[in-house]
Amino acid sequence: MSPAFRQAVVVALVGTFIASGVTLRVLSEADWDPTIFVAFGEDATATNEYAEQRLGEVWLRTVQGHDGKFFFVQANDPWVLEPEENAAILDLPLYRSQRMLYPVLAGVGGILAAGGVVWGLLIVNVLAIGFGTGAVARLATEMGGSAWLGLSFVLNLGLISEMTIDGAGVVSSLFAFLAVLMVLRERMVPAYICLSLAVLSREVMLVAAAGVAFWLWRNNRRKEAAMAAALPASAAILWAVYLRLRIDLETGVDQVQGIGFPFEGLVQAFEHWSNAPFDLAVGVTMVVLMVLYTRRTLVSTHLVGWAFLGFVPLGVLFTHHVWNTWFDISRAIAPVITAYVLLLHVSTRNPEPGFLAKRTSVR
Repeated sequence: MSPAFRQAVVVALVGTFIASGVTLRVLSEADWDPTIFVAFGEDATATNEYAEQRLGEVWLRTVQGHDGKFFFVQANDPWVLEPEENAAILDLPLYRSQRMLYPVLAGVGGILAAGGVVWGLLIVNVLAIGFGTGAVARLATEMGGSAWLGLSFVLNLGLISEMTIDGAGVVSSLFAFLAVLMVLRERMVPAYICLSLAVLSREVMLVAAAGVAFWLWRNNRRKEAAMAAALPASAAILWAVYLRLRIDLETGVDQVQGIGFPFEGLVQAFEHWSNAPFDLAVGVTMVVLMVLYTRRTLVSTHLVGWAFLGFVPLGVLFTHHVWNTWFDISRAIAPVITAYVLLLHVSTRNPEPGFLAKRTSVR
């Protein structure tokens, strides 16, 4: 076991301890009811009735709740074997079901009963936080930095928020950062697998696959670039085809994903922010972060930057539903937050050669 690996393990344990502490704090405030994390909503009648038939009384959040309630439904039937009973409960069956890996893991492939699924969703995310922290710690040492930079994963506001609503963002980010680590260590087959798993956790990670592919291509690794782009896309397409064979398209109309015209959502969010100072502060911080992140990526030309640069144009296209609250926008671009911490180190101390790095210096 190398010193770098041992350091990563220590940091991973610290990350797991922090995530466990957050979990215990939330559970203690909810009378130790794990359904608080599933985020069922007071107005989400269909998912509430579905849950109460299987669990009895559940903890209800305000209005519609959050994503966890849909992953709970999916985890009870992760292979979509009984879509009329399960997938039909989802608001956007095809869109929601595309994110399959997290519910598959949480439900142990459909083995767990509903009561076990509730705990499975929570435990998978806590473990993913721990492993993700370790992966980023190992990535940081690979880049010549301190393993303690790995804490930028567990302390990421967006990923902590994802964990508290049983969201898939933690798992998808774990595999995306693992993929970056594997590429830097020249372990391409595990990198392709990790990119595919990231995409099957959250389809937006296709931008990470594209970013990795672009970095490989511009470094004259054309065959590897093609594989990095094609394999994750193929995994997503194959699962999408399977879903369309299992789910009646009539139950999946208007599969919206929070994307609109450039800057429209950001401009509309300012009206909401005028009465929400914390949302304003976080929203403006995210805008500044995306600008700085783009510059750092172009200056350093490092893989860590290119891997997640696609989240910047996505941020420009997000609707006001994403931009309105700190909770949603921090989750939407969470990988950028962690990647920027790493990129700060590499762009100031260990820049890779590139067409911009040769001409530009960081002051």
